[in-house]
Amino acid sequence: MKIKKQYATDSVVPERGREVQSEIDSFLRAVQSYPDRFAREPYLSFQQHLSSIVVANHTEEDPRH
Repeated sequence: MKIKKQYATDSVVPERGREVQSEIDSFLRAVQSYPDRFAREPYLSFQQHLSSIVVANHTEEDPRH
């Protein structure tokens, strides 16, 4: 009988999937909300806007930061 070896990465895969989904959600939220924010702050780049959303999401998910 063969026993499947369980590697440390087996438990990491679902966590990485959640991280990737969170990054995708942040990007889509930034794409949707950027035009309104740009109208108020025309010198704001998309990268700055996206970064602010990523930071806000990170602090919501982990209130220790």
